[in-house]
Amino acid sequence: MSCSTSAVEQSENAMRTTRGEARRERLLEAARDVFLEQGYAGASVSDIVARAGGSLATLYKQFGSKEKLFTAAMERHIATAWAVLEEGRRDRQAPEQVLYEMGRRMLMLVFDPGVIRLVRGLAFEAERAPELGELFLSRGPDHTREALAHYLADQVARGQLRLDDPREAAGMFMGMLLGEWHINALLGRRLQIDEAQCNARARRCVAIFLAGATPLSD
Repeated sequence: MSCSTSAVEQSENAMRTTRGEARRERLLEAARDVFLEQGYAGASVSDIVARAGGSLATLYKQFGSKEKLFTAAMERHIATAWAVLEEGRRDRQAPEQVLYEMGRRMLMLVFDPGVIRLVRGLAFEAERAPELGELFLSRGPDHTREALAHYLADQVARGQLRLDDPREAAGMFMGMLLGEWHINALLGRRLQIDEAQCNARARRCVAIFLAGATPLSD
């Protein structure tokens, strides 16, 4: 009898875990959309719950605060760009291919109109609440550069790249990638950036970067 009860309890626990994960995913998806549409200051947790379903109690139980929900939603949003680094390392893809794919994904993410609006709002909010700006930087741009630096260091160790400081090189690559486009977009200059342009820029940046980072042949 106890074995049967234990099996039933395990099944029920698994179902609760699955439902909890599904609720968390719905909240993160709704939060991403609301933050990108309304900005951080304008976003309401009530609106997020209304889109995702559930209750405010569930939201606060899962994430604790609006700030933590925001960082979790943004991490999830940008994770598609980080994922390519681990995929490339695992599958032993050429650095050219990995950096190009990461670059084009980053450009498509960063220059999404909602992301540009969000970053503008955060720059304004950060003066009042610097901890919010630090949260975004540490979970977004800093995390991205760190992930890239680890990938570059791994490629140096394998003899695929020649870099004195992979961390600095990661920052240089990201800076070259975003370049003048980013400041123009943040300050309201209307840019018509499409996927083809993002792909072309990523390819050019990778070519320039690798020209200075590829080991010299004997």
